[in-house]
Amino acid sequence: MKKIMLSMALLLSVGTIMGQAVDKTSLKLAQKEAKALMAEAQKIDQAITEKINAKTATDAEILSECKKGQALITKAIKSGGVAENKLGEAYKISADFAQFPNNVILGQSQTSQPFDTVAFYQNLKNLTSALQGEIQHTKVTKGETGNENYLKGKKANLALSANFYLYAAQLFSECNKYDKAIDAFDVAMNYKNLYPEVADIVKFQIPDEQISYFAFHTAHEGKMYDKMDALYDQAVQFADNAEVTKQVMIESFRERGDTLAWANRIRELTVEEPSANETYIQMLIAYYLKEDKEAGPESNLVLPYVEEILAKAPNILIAQYGKAYKYFESEKYDEAFEAYKKCAEIKDDYYDAWYQCGLCKYRQALALNATVSTIKNQAEAKKALERTKALFGEAIPYFEKARECAPDEPMKWAFELRQCYSVTGQAAKAAEMDKLM
Repeated sequence: MKKIMLSMALLLSVGTIMGQAVDKTSLKLAQKEAKALMAEAQKIDQAITEKINAKTATDAEILSECKKGQALITKAIKSGGVAENKLGEAYKISADFAQFPNNVILGQSQTSQPFDTVAFYQNLKNLTSALQGEIQHTKVTKGETGNENYLKGKKANLALSANFYLYAAQLFSECNKYDKAIDAFDVAMNYKNLYPEVADIVKFQIPDEQISYFAFHTAHEGKMYDKMDALYDQAVQFADNAEVTKQVMIESFRERGDTLAWANRIRELTVEEPSANETYIQMLIAYYLKEDKEAGPESNLVLPYVEEILAKAPNILIAQYGKAYKYFESEKYDEAFEAYKKCAEIKDDYYDAWYQCGLCKYRQALALNATVSTIKNQAEAKKALERTKALFGEAIPYFEKARECAPDEPMKWAFELRQCYSVTGQAAKAAEMDKLM
């Protein structure tokens, strides 16, 4: 047994030594290949740089040669074979191969020439990655012969490139490549974290919250709802279009087919800021009324909601009206009357509030009148009839207030007033209403 264990240990030891030997061999090969790749890339870089400086290079030649050179230097860097003290130089070459095409493409865009947006974006990523690599792997030297100012220029270039990501995002949005647009927006929004070397000097042409705003609406156009959710809190900070952002966010839940989430979002928003969101309060009341109606008489989504709103903002007219409407629909006329009267107090010239106050009394009178013939006790029947007349009479001042609010629209109030005047024995006024109908 000891002999077997010893043999296994020896085998493992040999395997480890062989592995180390293979690793050293692989490393030497990688270093040799990287050196050759870098030398070839350097030749292309020097040649195209000379032509560019002499202004003899065509745009097509710049794009072609830089593409070829970038492939070589990228392969060298990724191989892991570039010596540590040569990495700064390698990234400098890579930055050249990205910077030259970047200048060409931006020039083409300024003259409205067509260009490959995907290629532009990939080249931009190559550029910022290379600039960062060069900054990270180049030792700073000071003095007259130092590279301090040179590296400051590289940092300035890296900082400036942040705005190109916004440009790329815009281009992708315009051609409906929303996923790529969002990717570009993400880089822009996280630029200071991705490139901490220039975090203190990055300046975008638009505020940060506006970048989030554009990204949010791009995500909406692309139906990238998870991304919308993630961007919303930042996007809504762009005050100029905050209301539009809120509306788009809310309606997006309907697009997703999630009506419950839509309702919950509106509720959260309106309860938090009732006075700033009365339109949404109205929308949610209408939704809850519909849900209550479909669910049956036991359902009551409206009242708890409007009470929550009114607890924070008692004078929100649409919430008070929703409360009154729900009571009226449930034939709770006394409660409805008080709620409608509160609406009239909030807005004195509110036709609907005055009319509905009168209608609460009117409906109560009709309901009581329908029972008179079924009451066998004459004294009780007489009381019921008198109460019916009294209710019609109580309705009159409210219908008259409604009339004051809409004097030129008798079809809104003349019929009820005629009935009330007729029942209460005011024949002349009833006749007047007849003429107006």
